[in-house]
Amino acid sequence: MADDADGAVKVRFEPQENLSGDPRRAKQGFGRVSHEPVHAFEPARELEAATAFFEAHGYVVLANCLAERELAHLNEFCDRSQRERPDAWGLSERRKPHHRNQGLIFSQPLLDYPELDRYVRHPRSYPVVERVLGGEGRPRYAEFNLRESPEGAGERAMNFHHDMVAEDRFTRTPYMPCDWLCAIHYLSDVEPGSPAFCVAPDSNRFETLKAAFEGLGEAYREVPLYGPAGTCVLYDTATFHTRLDGDGHRMRRTWHQYYARGGWLRSALPTTNRYVRPPSPTLTDWNLIPERLAMHPDRVTRLFFSHWNSAQGEWAASGFDPEVRRAMPRGEQ
Repeated sequence: MADDADGAVKVRFEPQENLSGDPRRAKQGFGRVSHEPVHAFEPARELEAATAFFEAHGYVVLANCLAERELAHLNEFCDRSQRERPDAWGLSERRKPHHRNQGLIFSQPLLDYPELDRYVRHPRSYPVVERVLGGEGRPRYAEFNLRESPEGAGERAMNFHHDMVAEDRFTRTPYMPCDWLCAIHYLSDVEPGSPAFCVAPDSNRFETLKAAFEGLGEAYREVPLYGPAGTCVLYDTATFHTRLDGDGHRMRRTWHQYYARGGWLRSALPTTNRYVRPPSPTLTDWNLIPERLAMHPDRVTRLFFSHWNSAQGEWAASGFDPEVRRAMPRGEQ
């Protein structure tokens, strides 16, 4: 990180060592990057097909998920909040580890900005989210953040990784519904030369990327997911993924929404009614839900925001005391 002549913070990535793949082959993963176009499903018309693709491969791309006015609003919000809350985004000398990992990230904008509430169950992408998490009423809010890979940030060479996973994913039958998923909505065009979200399809059944490379054999590939602003990618958090570096100059801006699976899943066997899978655990130990949503008067909305960690429980028990929030990790970020 450095300062420009006008005093603004200039963010530069610190490259990682390729530990998840083979550094002799590539800076990221194994270098088996696919250049084949990826179909973007129209969620209203292709709901069943999009769901089936996700279940088969651990991710799916959805087309035209944000209207022009929504893109304008979200980008204007990013610009405005970067001016008003530079510390929260990591645009100051007090950059936190999560800022250094991501470039720029506003971790908890829902806490102070009700104008964003309308996006958390977006009508274009949310029907697919419900399908892959077990059906209507199953998704639970887990996290909402905004990210930016700044212009001129250079190469990060981020390792392929998965997010939160459940240990029983290797043994349970059936595998679906998944435990958590993330919806990444593109707020800027993502094209060759831009940093791009990249997945290793079918890797969610493997413990490491190297195991996926060996287990999938010739079918293994690393797929950058390009698309115009408004594109949405849904991925199972057990699927290995990364931000594939672009040319080091172009920027990318995204909104990341995480969902957990709520409710107990009954046995599929006809001779028993015992429960076999509990609700997914909470995604993080620091994410907070504002009072207006955690205590919402609508029962369905309240249930959606009911996936509390212990930090949330303590904050609620305090009467949502701002000092309690301020003392928590990322409480102001």
